[in-house]
Amino acid sequence: MSLIHIRQVAVQFRRAIERCRTQLPIQSRDFPHGACGDAVLLLAKFLQENGHTGFWYILRMREDCSHAWLQRGDLIVDITADQFPDQRKSVIVALNPGWHRTFERDLDEKEQVADFEQYDPRTVAEMRHAYRLCISRLER
Repeated sequence: MSLIHIRQVAVQFRRAIERCRTQLPIQSRDFPHGACGDAVLLLAKFLQENGHTGFWYILRMREDCSHAWLQRGDLIVDITADQFPDQRKSVIVALNPGWHRTFERDLDEKEQVADFEQYDPRTVAEMRHAYRLCISRLER
């Protein structure tokens, strides 16, 4: 596992989302605000295609706000943390960073494999379309 490569992939993908966010589903148009759920699923696909598998979709709560990120063991990958006023980093790739511990487990939510292909057909179609848009905006 190369943290440097995962960070490069995450930064590259965030920039692609920023380039096409006005064409993405409505929940992503104010990226990164309110877009973490979809963003991590799209990122998980891109990480997988770049040789980094086994990530889980993590959803946690802090006060009345939810936040989602990817996690594999102690490794956290987050491309929307800067939507919160107490976080300045736009991309976090780190082993168990303390900021994420400020979010508590929501007992109603289960951790799940980060793979939008496992959702209902409508969601899969929407996410595939969004993914293709993001991929088309990658820096070459």
